[in-house]
Amino acid sequence: MASSHSSPSSSQFSTHTTDPPSALPPQPNRSESVPLPVQHQPDSGFSRFLHRKRPTHISLQDWEHHVTPPYHDYIHQLVAAGWTNLQDLDNYMTTNATREGLVVSVLDIFDSKRKAWPDIYSELDLKNFMSHTSRKGVKVRFYMAEYQGTPSPALIETLGSSLNLDPRFFQWIIHSRGHIFTPSQRHNAPYQALGFGVLRDTTPSMTDAEKFKVMAYIQPDETGTGWTGIVLFSSCTKHNISNRVLQPPPSFQSPRPASTTLKPKSIRQLYLESFEYLDLAQATTSPFYATSNLFRINCFCWNQIITAIREQDRLINGISDTSVGHVEEIKRSLAIVQRGGSFVWAGKDEKATKESKEALQEDFQHLVEQTDLLWQTRSKLAKMRQSRSEARWTALTNAFTYLFAPITIISGIYGMNVSEISGSDTNPNIWQFFVAVLVFNLLMVAALSIYNFIQIHMKHGRVAGVKEVLCFAVGRTTSNRPKSREIS
Repeated sequence: MASSHSSPSSSQFSTHTTDPPSALPPQPNRSESVPLPVQHQPDSGFSRFLHRKRPTHISLQDWEHHVTPPYHDYIHQLVAAGWTNLQDLDNYMTTNATREGLVVSVLDIFDSKRKAWPDIYSELDLKNFMSHTSRKGVKVRFYMAEYQGTPSPALIETLGSSLNLDPRFFQWIIHSRGHIFTPSQRHNAPYQALGFGVLRDTTPSMTDAEKFKVMAYIQPDETGTGWTGIVLFSSCTKHNISNRVLQPPPSFQSPRPASTTLKPKSIRQLYLESFEYLDLAQATTSPFYATSNLFRINCFCWNQIITAIREQDRLINGISDTSVGHVEEIKRSLAIVQRGGSFVWAGKDEKATKESKEALQEDFQHLVEQTDLLWQTRSKLAKMRQSRSEARWTALTNAFTYLFAPITIISGIYGMNVSEISGSDTNPNIWQFFVAVLVFNLLMVAALSIYNFIQIHMKHGRVAGVKEVLCFAVGRTTSNRPKSREIS
């Protein structure tokens, strides 16, 4: 774990002991069995971690000889010691989950040059590379891992044990629902999460977007001024985007650049190629400057989504179907830029870093304003659409009322048992019905007037006028109230 955290260091738990910690549940009897892998070899446990078979029930004697991978053992003992917020990560590390499409790119940055190693496609090859490759003369080394969804337990074990990473970083990656850390701890952690959104090319909807996370961890070297960057991309989807659209084109008088064929590339590949446009000397001193192109790609992708939504709304002259949550992710990205990545990242006073930060702030702030404006416009359109729908229903209801009201009145009159219709003198006359209706209406008006008079007197302490109470009784609530007299 990084030295900036107060959690126990991994060295305290690097040695495996056969006796479970005291904080764990009591051991079962030796006659009982526990689900653990059958095969075990006298090695570090990493190869068996990669090729574990389905769990089966074995005796406790065999369990005592089982070797847990060191980083998983470290997490397990942290949970037993009271860091229960890592329980989800501990449980996840016990699974045999694998991820398709794993690609790891390694980039070394020297003072004035960079070196890209061949891509790595398995956790075991990555472990061997990290164990046997020297960093002599390398100021910065980037590990850029790409996978679909969440990282495999083997990848977490490899990176965590080799680089001594904070387990909360991986707890965040696996989308744990439990408490990870407070906002102040997150802002001061050496890692940040960047929410990406990219338009999908494989769906009929022009505004459908794929959302995923990109996690960046900056680990300072124990000696010297160098550092290690771990960037994890939770999507392998390729997109037709060129890095050159993020850079200003050459002037008219300058030599023409060579033509290139636009090929679909993942965000990892785009970020890896973007180092061509960076000042490598500045990148070695400032992690935020080194990751600035990642923020530019993020801003460009979100801008494409917002533009597509606006154009689709204009095309249909209404509100198009789209996913939600864009504004929140863009504002989170803006907040990360305003902090300069993380508060503990070094090199924020460098001139190139300040310029990149100011430019990114301006870009994201403009994007936030455009997104808010778009959503306000869509909200107004939604209200207009609702008003029109209600007006249509009101007109339809009125049409039915105009159609059936005369029928209801005529049928009601001819259904009366009055002497003029029934021909019997024993029934009441029709004029008695109308007199009763008139008297009943007058009584209702009087009751409502008295109620309003009492309410005004109790609430406002004044005597209401006749016009005011009568207007309330007949439904006119906007009547003119008596003006208050000026006190001389």
